[in-house]
Amino acid sequence: MFGRKKASEAENKSMENPYLSARAEYGDRYGAAVNEAARWRQISFLLLALSLAFGAMMIWMSSQNKVVPYVVQVDKQGYSVAVKSAEQGSATDNRVIIAALGRFISNFKTRLVDTYAQRALVNEVYAYIANDSSAQSVVSHYYRENNPFEVREGVTTQVQVTSVLPIGDIGRSWQVLWTETRLRNGEIRGVTEWRAILTIAISPVRELAEVLVNPLGIYVTELNMAQDVVRDDD
Repeated sequence: MFGRKKASEAENKSMENPYLSARAEYGDRYGAAVNEAARWRQISFLLLALSLAFGAMMIWMSSQNKVVPYVVQVDKQGYSVAVKSAEQGSATDNRVIIAALGRFISNFKTRLVDTYAQRALVNEVYAYIANDSSAQSVVSHYYRENNPFEVREGVTTQVQVTSVLPIGDIGRSWQVLWTETRLRNGEIRGVTEWRAILTIAISPVRELAEVLVNPLGIYVTELNMAQDVVRDDD
């Protein structure tokens, strides 16, 4: 009985396929290592894809130049008492709009002898005008009719804004009153009073160049002005 069993085992061994045996032995010895290497390759490709995506996002974010202006309120001694972002509604503060429109009118109608200073005023005027708006057409036409760089016989114009008031409850239309004093060699040659109706739009400023001249993004879209009273003339 025992002899038959041994003979049967020997016969089975002789009938085994050597290729299958080698494959089984290879799987036992190297299969785990191959699977582990394949798993690490998959992880490496995943990390590479995440790194490329992160790098592309960083490049895109760096190309988006965004400057957030801040409004600082100071007391009489010059100490700051309130600081808040201009994107949090500061631009809608009436005091800020009044200051912006007063500066816009003053720069628009002031005439100086110094050409470089006059050019700076003209550049600031256009910085407060919305592109392709009716206000831009009005200002360009006025400059063509009244060249700001031609000062005849040393005559200059000083502007004194006297009133800036909102029209209606929306806060988009404003009335500005101002006085223009014409001077020649320091002597008053004429005083005129003017008024204008302006329509504004508020848009967040992103570029640094715009922040330096119009930090709160207050733009004039429509402009209508007329002379009120002539108090004196040449």
